[in-house]
Amino acid sequence: MVIREKTRSTFADYQALPETNQIVELIDGEIVASPPLDIHQVVVGAIYAMLHSLRLGGSLRLAPTGLRVDDYNSFEPDMFWVRAESSDCVLEPDGRYWRGAPDLVIEVLSPSTAYRDRGIKFDTYQQSGVREYWLVDGEGRYAEIYALVDGKFERQGLFTAEQSFVSAALGGAEIRIDSWFGG
Repeated sequence: MVIREKTRSTFADYQALPETNQIVELIDGEIVASPPLDIHQVVVGAIYAMLHSLRLGGSLRLAPTGLRVDDYNSFEPDMFWVRAESSDCVLEPDGRYWRGAPDLVIEVLSPSTAYRDRGIKFDTYQQSGVREYWLVDGEGRYAEIYALVDGKFERQGLFTAEQSFVSAALGGAEIRIDSWFGG
């Protein structure tokens, strides 16, 4: 029996893929495609509308928008925001990928991707210096919020649809999550 070693892809391999509107990510050297469920898209749309209404300035982006972290990780977070004055995350000259650590990253959990969002992505976002990380569960109707404190994500809390929280990354804005989950 021949056991084949898994080939580890690099950012150059990932970058050579044809353009698509499907979410395709490079995660620890593996190219992964993850089509979302409808509830996922409903929640993403509601969060985007809420953040857009805050008139934050800077750059608010939705997937599929590439975020290059390093040569083995290029994610397409459901949403990320970079404050206008940030030099920690910039659009690369080709206009296709952002590189660095956004101020805020939001991942809406799906059964097929939650382990990555809580695992390799959590660790990679933390190591790269993302200021705030929101994990949102549309079916469970809650948001788990992490803030970077002394280089480590510190859990700010788990908030249900009836609750709100304060986002340090968004300048102390109070975030109400009841509208994210529909009726």
